[in-house]
Amino acid sequence: MKVRELIEILEELDPEASVYVMSQQSWPFEVAIHGVAVREAFTEADDDEDPDAPEASAHDRWSARPESLPMNDVFIVEGSQLRYGSKDAWDAAYRG
Repeated sequence: MKVRELIEILEELDPEASVYVMSQQSWPFEVAIHGVAVREAFTEADDDEDPDAPEASAHDRWSARPESLPMNDVFIVEGSQLRYGSKDAWDAAYRG
C-alpha cells in the first residue's frame, strides 16, 4: 500500500476515530500505534560494506541490506497489545 492509498482510505473515515493495528491473522490481536517512522530516520549506510558485493534488489526484502531498501518507506510502529482481535478483519479490510 502506498501513502497516497492510505490517505484516500482514511479521508473517508471518521477523523475522530481511534486507529489501531490488527496483527497476526492466524491469532489476531488489536495493537495500539506507537507512532510512524520513515526508514531513512533509522537506517544508516554501512561505511564498511564491500563495494564489489552484489546489490540486493529492493524487491527481495528478505536478503536486501537495510540501506539498499527505499529510504522513503513508511512504517506504522506497533505499540502495546490491547486485546484479542478478529480474523474477520482481514476480509473486511479496505485495500485501496
